[in-house]
Amino acid sequence: MTTSFESAFSAGTLICGKWNKGEYRVERLLGEGANGRVYLVRRGKQLLALKTGFDPLDHQSEVNALKALSKSGASFRQFLVDSDDVSMGGLDQPFYVMRYIRGKTLTEFLKDNGPDWIPLVGLNLLKKLGELHENGFIFGDLKAENMIVTGYGEVELIDFGGVTAQGRAVKQFTEVFDRGFWGAGSRTADHAYDLFSFAALLLSVTDRERRLQSFKSFLPQNRTVEMLLEMLRENRYLASEAPVLRKALLGQYTSTKQAAADWRARSLTRRAVRRKPVRGGWIKICFAASLLLFGATVYMVLQ
Repeated sequence: MTTSFESAFSAGTLICGKWNKGEYRVERLLGEGANGRVYLVRRGKQLLALKTGFDPLDHQSEVNALKALSKSGASFRQFLVDSDDVSMGGLDQPFYVMRYIRGKTLTEFLKDNGPDWIPLVGLNLLKKLGELHENGFIFGDLKAENMIVTGYGEVELIDFGGVTAQGRAVKQFTEVFDRGFWGAGSRTADHAYDLFSFAALLLSVTDRERRLQSFKSFLPQNRTVEMLLEMLRENRYLASEAPVLRKALLGQYTSTKQAAADWRARSLTRRAVRRKPVRGGWIKICFAASLLLFGATVYMVLQ
């Protein structure tokens, strides 16, 4: 099969699957990463996300992982909608279609709603990673851009380019969230790899001074996990969860399930998550005040 991976689809393009005959009309480009482009597409009235790959082997590996997960009993069930090729000028370009998830990146969500949501979002992310791990995979490239936060702090993973079978070499990662970058362990796919990235991710989204990014200029021999531990000790937003994150950075968890249990015990029982007031909340306050005033007036009349 001849393949080209340079083409980009403009809004309005109709993508027709060569083998499965699915038809998808491009609405807009959602994003572009190291291994492909993701588009918002429409099939009838349904909105979906369609990804085209740059490398055929990496793309097929990603599709294979999603096929396995889509057949599982986890929340990834039926995540993969279609997998096919599209012919363009005599060349075939592979693509796959997945559920489209509305929401915000973790950075955007915390900016809009505040750090009090960290305990709940963190727990939901650990649960999602746990489901992935129970099915024999690790996520690999865990970062704010590769996850979506929806509703009441629910978490969805959206870019599976780094998903790797456990025991294999991690195939895609972002340096500052990679334990190998910090000399804290190998790049072998295991539970502890994702948990290290989880801890580094939370340090990153609460890092107001962007210290984490500045460490990229350090020589490898000068980068150590102690730098992250120091950031953790000074981070007031993660004070309740610090013992769990410390163990994750030091590779002291072999089970994501145990990390999630520790997280729940330390954070959700100690700090209540406050829902951000919704627009129109002042109307409810005024209505309640008017009821109190009315009650007081009636009381005075009856006296």
